[in-house]
Amino acid sequence: MRSVSLATKHRNPILVDLTEQVSARTTIPQDNHPALRSGFAGFPPNPRWNLTKYRAWKVGCQWRSALTKGEMVVRSTDSMLVVAAGQDQSATVQQVLIS
Repeated sequence: MRSVSLATKHRNPILVDLTEQVSARTTIPQDNHPALRSGFAGFPPNPRWNLTKYRAWKVGCQWRSALTKGEMVVRSTDSMLVVAAGQDQSATVQQVLIS
């Protein structure tokens, strides 16, 4: 079996449903999407989670906070969580996809 480091492995963003009405694109692996949803919903982290699940939860919390602050919005056309217009999108969109 060949080992591939995460730094060299290219991952395409995939769609994740954060709630029934909100979705987002992310490179977070599907195994960690429940933790991402949990953070977005405002639930506390599970103490048994590994580091990657905790990071996914933290990203969910950050997205919820950005949505509350108006830094991100839910696009009405497709219910996608995106960076709010007027923000520096080059840096912020990259953060959203990679986080």
